[in-house]
Amino acid sequence: MLFNKAADGLEKSTDAENEYMIIDNDPLINRFISIPKDMSQLSCAAFCAGIIEAVLDGALFQATVTAHTVAMDNYPTRTVYLIKLDSSVLQREKTRFAK
Repeated sequence: MLFNKAADGLEKSTDAENEYMIIDNDPLINRFISIPKDMSQLSCAAFCAGIIEAVLDGALFQATVTAHTVAMDNYPTRTVYLIKLDSSVLQREKTRFAK
């Protein structure tokens, strides 16, 4: 939960073992920031991606987090935060939960 708002979805990638996606249909940060037309590719949700990455890093889950706008008819600012965990995290967790 970020900014007192739960995510709209959490998915694990079917393509890569180390990738997860947090889905936010209406990012709160995008409601209060106007972007000039000439900077239409700018995603203010990238700021939130940095916060997510910092929290994961602080919890010793090294990862890279990026924000991607994936607009839908009802949600023009829908954002998917792509989390790519470092391979060392996967190895550590496999060892930790090995039987």
